Amino acid sequence: MIALTAIAAAASFGRPRLLPHAARACVARHRAAAMEEAAADWSFLDAAYLITCPDDDGSNPRLDRVLPLLRQVGLGDLVEVRSFERDDADRIRGCYSSHISVLQEAQRRVEGKRECNILVLEDNIDVSPRLSSDTLAAVREYVTDPAAGPRDMVHLAYIMYVPGLRVERTSDARERIVRLLCTPDSVLGTTAYLVTRSGLDALLAEHARHGYSHGDAIPNVMARLFPESRYAASPMPFHRAAGIKSLVNAQLDNLRAILFLPTFYTAWERLLVGSGLSTNVLFPALVGSFAVTAVASTGSLVSALLAEARGEDVNLLLPAASALIAIPSLIVIFYGLALAPKPQTAAAPRESLSEGRP
Repeated sequence: MIALTAIAAAASFGRPRLLPHAARACVARHRAAAMEEAAADWSFLDAAYLITCPDDDGSNPRLDRVLPLLRQVGLGDLVEVRSFERDDADRIRGCYSSHISVLQEAQRRVEGKRECNILVLEDNIDVSPRLSSDTLAAVREYVTDPAAGPRDMVHLAYIMYVPGLRVERTSDARERIVRLLCTPDSVLGTTAYLVTRSGLDALLAEHARHGYSHGDAIPNVMARLFPESRYAASPMPFHRAAGIKSLVNAQLDNLRAILFLPTFYTAWERLLVGSGLSTNVLFPALVGSFAVTAVASTGSLVSALLAEARGEDVNLLLPAASALIAIPSLIVIFYGLALAPKPQTAAAPRESLSEGRP
């Protein structure tokens, strides 16, 4: 399944937003139906924030796009919009500072409370066609269950195309909640997440100890702090919008426009959850399968062309189609690898990340 969706994505590389009208209409209908069904009870939240950055002229088309979506899932009256100026000198610092700012505000608001649930969203959020009221109800039950065990964060959207990520089913009773087992390079993004009391305090304690380090994004800090204590809704109710440009690393926008198409990310999510395998296993297997297909199909195409040149009656369609599918797919993969951030290196001050934590 994942190979087929990667093939479809690769075929549209370079013009990913030009989906057929019927396909766009179908996705829109599924999304509208999902949102209508999934208006949820968000009363368990102690605070909810939407981080946004207006344009230089004061307009904010990103905010204009996302507010109607949030209203349709019952968050319109709960979310508090927090606007931040773009940090053109260091966009990573700008993202880090905006999240720390809303977390600090949340910490002040819940002072004295033993437990809390804080929702943080970014203005690049979109609603998944697989959104359901059952999934949102499972999230509510999980984060309010005192017997659920330690959990620092629950992602309502996360980036699955990262190294070292393994998705683990929690139990039959919680089939819609999965555990995210991570390495320091499993940078899951910050599009939509819930942070609990323990996670909130740990993040802000880490900020108080070290502050911002150049190039160290807030998702990197989360990956180091919470390698085994992050969870996620399954299937994801939200995701990063494919067509919204990044304010931090715009060089990946073309690739994101492919990877965050619903057909692609839902298939990859199913594979991660269903297999239980790490992305460190799945990625090489995917690349290897495309490489073998590319070599075999190219060889078949060359043989067919030679046979046709000798006057033989051959079918060129199948080998040509295989080559046209496998080779662009490999190009997309290696394009992503070329632009991917370098692996994190362990820094001496970060070795004590868990100090002082229960």
